Amino acid sequence: MTQENISNTIGFHGVWVDVLIPLQADFSIDEPKLASHLRNLSAKGFENFVMFGHAGEGTSFSADEKLAAVAHVIDAGVEANNLLLGVNSSSYAEVAQFIRKAFARGVRRFLVSAPMYDHPYSHIGLFDYFDQLVKQVNQSNWQLFIHQLGGKNQASDLPEVTLADLKKAHPQIFVGIVDQDIHVNHTVELIRAFDTALAIASCHEPNLTILNPTDVCVSALANVMPNVIKHVIANDFVNNATKVPGMKVAKPDDRVTELMTILDNQPQVAALKLMLSQHYRMESWERVRPPQSALTKEAKAKLLAAFKTFNLQATE
Repeated sequence: MTQENISNTIGFHGVWVDVLIPLQADFSIDEPKLASHLRNLSAKGFENFVMFGHAGEGTSFSADEKLAAVAHVIDAGVEANNLLLGVNSSSYAEVAQFIRKAFARGVRRFLVSAPMYDHPYSHIGLFDYFDQLVKQVNQSNWQLFIHQLGGKNQASDLPEVTLADLKKAHPQIFVGIVDQDIHVNHTVELIRAFDTALAIASCHEPNLTILNPTDVCVSALANVMPNVIKHVIANDFVNNATKVPGMKVAKPDDRVTELMTILDNQPQVAALKLMLSQHYRMESWERVRPPQSALTKEAKAKLLAAFKTFNLQATE
């Protein structure tokens, strides 16, 4: 079975938008604005969403805040089955309780990272954590995706032996890995180790052309240019180049490289939120949830000038 077959079998394919989360002045989630953002993406043909992943500042929100936001977007028309919901805690009991509550609202896919307090943990400790988590959820028809943070926090990655043992113990539950690492070799090694067993999705968009053919990705850039990311994973460059006024025609992978160059050395979530604030003409989209890093005035001015030159097109 190939990666494509695995992705299709478990319903995890195409572009999954790593959703940015809009905030109110008190840094609580702006649920109506969130629902509006998802409707806008849906209108462009993108209906699969990772909520409270890396771009969604998942570690900054409480379980109650996440569950309330999920309930709001589902009530607003988002299909629960199209959500991959991020959750993290050093307590497997808390994670299991969260999953059971979201499961009751129809969510079936969950993105779980390893516990990060007092790490590194042993293989046995990590296996027992996830084994107990699955047992406490006590449901058969849900999907567990492991969030490998990679370069973001190498110590909290599950080693291959733990991933393999977890797949053996819970083959119907543990179905995929979302790889946050920016190094393509990290993703390649996961694919080599689990090519016929698990769906592997990269989050680092510049790596997608190297990983082609690939059937799935989790993308923060898809908040602002989803069609570009769709063409990148489809390896469809020639027929989907962007004609930017005053510039040469740019292929989708060129646009990804150009935007990543602009974002370089800036807090990516804050920078993408600034870009989205320009797209929606809503300054409130710039807010990030503490302890996430906000942009300095100098960085904001530099990014705004670069975004103007980048000239994001509505069709992207």
